[in-house]
Amino acid sequence: MLAVTRKKRVTQVILAVFFNLTCAGVIFGFAALKPVLFRHGIYGDLCKSEPAVPYKPCKEQDLRMNYMFTLSTVVTNASALPIGMLLDYIGPQYTTLLGALVFMLGNIVFPLDIRNDYVDTYFIGFILLAIGGPLIFLPSFHLSNAFPIKAGLILSCVTGAFDASSIPYLLYDVLDAKVGEISLKMFFWAYSIIPALLIVYQVTIGPTISYKREDFHERAGTDDTLVDDPTTPTAVGTPSPDFANLEDGTSKGEVRDRVVGVMFGKSAAEQIRSMWFGAIVIFLCVYMSRINYYIQTVFSQLYFYLHDIELARSVTMTFTVLLPLGGLVGVPFVGWLLDHRTTLEASLVVLVSGVLFGVLGMVRHVAPQIISIGIFVVLRPLMYTFVGDYCGKVFGFETFGTVYGLTNSISGLFGLVLRPIDVLVKTKLDGDYVPIDVLGIILGILSSSLLSWQIWKGTRPIALD
Repeated sequence: MLAVTRKKRVTQVILAVFFNLTCAGVIFGFAALKPVLFRHGIYGDLCKSEPAVPYKPCKEQDLRMNYMFTLSTVVTNASALPIGMLLDYIGPQYTTLLGALVFMLGNIVFPLDIRNDYVDTYFIGFILLAIGGPLIFLPSFHLSNAFPIKAGLILSCVTGAFDASSIPYLLYDVLDAKVGEISLKMFFWAYSIIPALLIVYQVTIGPTISYKREDFHERAGTDDTLVDDPTTPTAVGTPSPDFANLEDGTSKGEVRDRVVGVMFGKSAAEQIRSMWFGAIVIFLCVYMSRINYYIQTVFSQLYFYLHDIELARSVTMTFTVLLPLGGLVGVPFVGWLLDHRTTLEASLVVLVSGVLFGVLGMVRHVAPQIISIGIFVVLRPLMYTFVGDYCGKVFGFETFGTVYGLTNSISGLFGLVLRPIDVLVKTKLDGDYVPIDVLGIILGILSSSLLSWQIWKGTRPIALD
């Protein structure tokens, strides 16, 4: 019999959001960290064609830093499969403890400034941070089941925190620029206190097993304590009447989402061979690559479209501020969308948002660029939360680690294409981003349309029968 107090569950959710905010996706604060690295002269010795200056590094320096980010995003996503399988095997507590240790090691190694033909601690440290992030992030997903009626809101809070975890590097950039140079060692080594606190939390009140939706079917008289109800199914079968609404992803008065449970009870292998899996993988490959490419090239793109280095610098700063805020401000909207609307409707919102972001981002005026950034900072948490919500609703949490992990691993490996694209733009295309941005819009429309079509086709009454 499982017994977890309501207060403990609330505490676990709050702390999970905090540690995801401070650890899970810090590498995506690259746009804010980049100017700090420029000011400290990192990779400045590579400049041969032109001298490096803040906010406009030389081509060699920019390519090197972008490559570090590209590799790290590939690793953080490609590692999702082994991490997901590890999560399924050893549970959330030990997975998170391992993540805290790896993340701590990344903060220690990154600023060592050891570079030679065989070792580059900037690459090694950033990649360790990239591995530690999903080891902390993925074990938090099951907490969406702590309060099933609010599962979408909780999931959007967790992923919103992940998306807002660029805040630490944004604060570092501001302090480093305004207060005076704060050495990399001082910042990163001091930041190691965060994973240390995470270790303390996990060994004290952290969840030891992954919560399941049926674990939280509370009976009358159990306001403070969560108790397994023997009438609640723990395997595939006919759900109890009271549990039916939770199984189809609704509560009274909410829109029924037919996508819930379409692949429940099937093995991970069967799920992976389905079109449900193929459609979400293609979608994530395209959208994740578009998002990560924009993060690593935001200043260069703004400079290309606006033709004003100071204006591009100002709008880039706006982007670095709005990026984490979008993860937080977008939580109510994303939570409402996933809790109160269908998965098909959510997929169409993503499609339209992706098109608007891409088109407005190519206009050579400040106002459309700001609007494009505003859409981007909400689209990013929406996209990540949507994928996690989709996998949970379609495939269930019994195989979640493996299926969701493989989804991210494939899309992460696909991200390797960003390196040759970056080189192509800076060489053959002479800094012209139009062809790449147009291609991104087209692929975004195609991949989103495929996913929406699969959801519509697979949830028609005839298909469900």
